[in-house]
Amino acid sequence: MIRKLAKKEQMNDENPMTISNRRIDRFLFAALLVIAIGVPLSLQLYNERYLVNKLDQGAKVFALTGHVEKGWVSGDVKAWETVTLPGKTLNLKQPVIRVKKGDKVVLKLTSSDVIHGFSLKDFGIFITDGILPGKVKLVSFTADRVGTFTFTCNAICGEKHEQMKGTIIVTA
Repeated sequence: MIRKLAKKEQMNDENPMTISNRRIDRFLFAALLVIAIGVPLSLQLYNERYLVNKLDQGAKVFALTGHVEKGWVSGDVKAWETVTLPGKTLNLKQPVIRVKKGDKVVLKLTSSDVIHGFSLKDFGIFITDGILPGKVKLVSFTADRVGTFTFTCNAICGEKHEQMKGTIIVTA
């Protein structure tokens, strides 16, 4: 009973500014959450809607994600999917893309961590202005010759930069 009275007196004595500050803090926290969740989600939705309009019908589309430690990874890999424990060795498996001669090829390039570059010398493709984390860069070309071709990262991005390679195999 005494505790209830003390608590009631404390609530009556509480400064109206403190109550107002708590409300402002809660509002700012909620706004921060909306921004932290909404901005990445809206960027992803924009990229998907924008890219659908830019892709050629009938093109073979391949997603590649650059990561400092994992190299080029097949697929659209999010940043949280690349978290590794310190001292853990990674199994780097370089992507292999298989297409036929004459195929229109579109590469959807993204980065999950830092700015990467892209080079596919045999088809004259060089991205030098960077592939930014969370942004999609489209690279398209026609596979007009048969062979095995290597693509790399052409922006020094970390210790394992030289391992950022992949292969495109064009068959007849």
